[in-house]
Amino acid sequence: FKHPSYWQIDGAPYFSVYDLTRFVESFGSVDATNKAVEAFRAKVKKAGFKDLHLNAVVWGQTILPSEDKLFVDDLNAFLKKVGFASATSYVWIHHVTLDFPTHEYNDCKKEYNAYADKFAGEIDLPYYPNVTMGWDSSPRAAQTDELRNIGYPFMGALSNNTPENFKHALADMKDYLDKHPGAGNIFNINCWNEWTEGSYLEPDQVNGMAYLEAIRDVFGAE
Repeated sequence: FKHPSYWQIDGAPYFSVYDLTRFVESFGSVDATNKAVEAFRAKVKKAGFKDLHLNAVVWGQTILPSEDKLFVDDLNAFLKKVGFASATSYVWIHHVTLDFPTHEYNDCKKEYNAYADKFAGEIDLPYYPNVTMGWDSSPRAAQTDELRNIGYPFMGALSNNTPENFKHALADMKDYLDKHPGAGNIFNINCWNEWTEGSYLEPDQVNGMAYLEAIRDVFGAE
């Protein structure tokens, strides 16, 4: 946390939990999870920070075979009890069921944005939305097998996730943040280097720096 590049929100290091179900299971109960979080928070404060910013990744549906959906009666009460400060989404397809074999990128964007609008009004904590660059997990499937719609990594892929369409998605996100000040001008992008899931910002031989340039063009260089 003391590294100069580590991200802090209002003096609190940002720590995000991807799998809420496994997080709670690892401690045995919600009460035990809260106890562990508060011990974590105390250590963070003792290290000289204002607080711990604990972020929860929320799923509408699972993707990986190892993922289990979190079943709680009241999500807001659960997040408050554990000690979370905000929530976010990792990827659009945690909230949009993909057509097979392909799902149009712009259609997925519209479906996710509708979810984000609705969820932001339901959750008590700040919600940091997501822009997804793409999705194609077929490289993780056995390349000698028939590609059938039988679940990750044998699943649909996003089509037409061009740099131009990605740039439009970023522009839509900029508008979203302007309309949702509770998000604190914060969102995340899937993903920096998930090459074998077809979601990466790093330059390649096809598009070069185009996806990174799209971010610069919409949000500026700094």
